[in-house]
Amino acid sequence: MKGLKKIFIRTFVIVAVVAIAIFAMRIYNDYRYKDSSDSSSPAYYQDVTDISLYPKDIEGVELAYLDERSLQGFRMTPSKKLYPGVVVCFGGSEGSPNFETAQRLAQEGYETLALFMFGRDHQPKTLARIPLEQFEVVLDYLNKNITDGGPISVIGASKGAEYALNLADKYPEISNLILMSPSSYNFAGLDFQDYGSSWTYQGQELPYIDIKKGSFTAFIGNMIYPLVVKSPVSYKETYTSAIEADATHQEKMIPMKNIQANLLLIAGEADELWDSAKMAREIKDQKPDAQIHLYKEAGHLFSGNGILTTPSMRIATGGSTTGNQNAYEESEKVIDDFLRIHHAP
Repeated sequence: MKGLKKIFIRTFVIVAVVAIAIFAMRIYNDYRYKDSSDSSSPAYYQDVTDISLYPKDIEGVELAYLDERSLQGFRMTPSKKLYPGVVVCFGGSEGSPNFETAQRLAQEGYETLALFMFGRDHQPKTLARIPLEQFEVVLDYLNKNITDGGPISVIGASKGAEYALNLADKYPEISNLILMSPSSYNFAGLDFQDYGSSWTYQGQELPYIDIKKGSFTAFIGNMIYPLVVKSPVSYKETYTSAIEADATHQEKMIPMKNIQANLLLIAGEADELWDSAKMAREIKDQKPDAQIHLYKEAGHLFSGNGILTTPSMRIATGGSTTGNQNAYEESEKVIDDFLRIHHAP
């Protein structure tokens, strides 16, 4: 009986010590990362699918919301259009339409669309099994409403870049492609209740890397433990190890043999969300005429101090404040130069 009592006391003490240590780590990390939130982020990042949070007016730009079947998003028409054609913008896994990029370019004289991939009416509600054919509705709209004969350029960021690269393989109407923090692979969608490919085409799921098969050690050390102690979660090793664990990973690469678009690749070498710099190089290996710009001290987002604070967790995105800011400014110039060449009047 005394032996059982000793075991109980020892167990209680160990549990208490661990609980106190976790509690202390959570307090410490709250203090350590208290300045990691970006207070300058636009209000719509509170809920990117809430249209009421987006600007109602943009100086020098006519702003309209498009609600035509799976075509959901914003059309921005500059009062003085300087460049023919249109630039179509997609955001990342957060579900945004990359509004900031579309707004900046519209104010520079490009007609732009900032479009949702999912989360709005007539679209998948989560990032899972998104049909590439949604873009056919976009093309129908452009054929009817953009009549100056100019090119179609598509800008995608992160998961939006994964989506855009697939679109360029299927739709030769895309003349130019700009990929920010891209993927060279099709990965699983991010709905873990309805798990499968991120994308479908003609009713079939595109072959994908199963991120659940990534390193268990990375899952515990880089995801579960940080969640418990409120430090930043890092996804990079999970994605990288999932590719390495897949004996058929070459078959999950996004096909590029049919891509005719001019291609610009932009990535940060300090990306902690996934290895976008390596995957950008893999894309260029398959399309040697692509332009590639890599930034050594930049992370996934080209903003902030490399840590993204959300209501539910902190996410390591990589890079330093200075490195991300410099990469943002330099990449803006690269994008502007690329678009000016390919949208020349």
